[in-house]
Amino acid sequence: MSLVRLRPLAETDVDDVLGWVNDPTIVGNIAAFSGSAFTREQELTYIQRTIASTSDVVWSIEDAATGRYLGQTGLHQIHERSRVARLACIVASKGDMGRGFGSAAIRGALDHAFGALDLHKVWLMVFGTNERGRRTYARIGFVEEGILREEYFHGNTWHDMLRMSLLAREWRARS
Repeated sequence: MSLVRLRPLAETDVDDVLGWVNDPTIVGNIAAFSGSAFTREQELTYIQRTIASTSDVVWSIEDAATGRYLGQTGLHQIHERSRVARLACIVASKGDMGRGFGSAAIRGALDHAFGALDLHKVWLMVFGTNERGRRTYARIGFVEEGILREEYFHGNTWHDMLRMSLLAREWRARS
């Protein structure tokens, strides 16, 4: 039994998302959130655009036991011809981090990626300094492909980004 349940992202998630999207202690390791704060209207527009997208599949993560909102996971930049996508996952509360929710959500997203979507490869980007994230992704089966040197300017300094990936055959061998 999984620790989490994934359900499609919905407009009604906007307030839950706003609870973490502007919190630097939660999104500090995510380059896409390194700008100015998002308004409710901006976040709702993003959610609507994502729901309508043909190149993104995003889920809200819920605690399987209680139904409590935990965060988001998704497959982005889905390229059908190449059968690749970029993975993202966020656990919205520090108190829920390190309890296996993120790993369970990622496994659910990968089951969908390599099952229903029949993708060949799922990749992600992680700050080079995000040791915890790198260990988690490696434990799930992702391998480091390369380093993008000084790729993002965040927190008044340049950061290296690591690209990691997992192939369908590697996922199937682990499952």
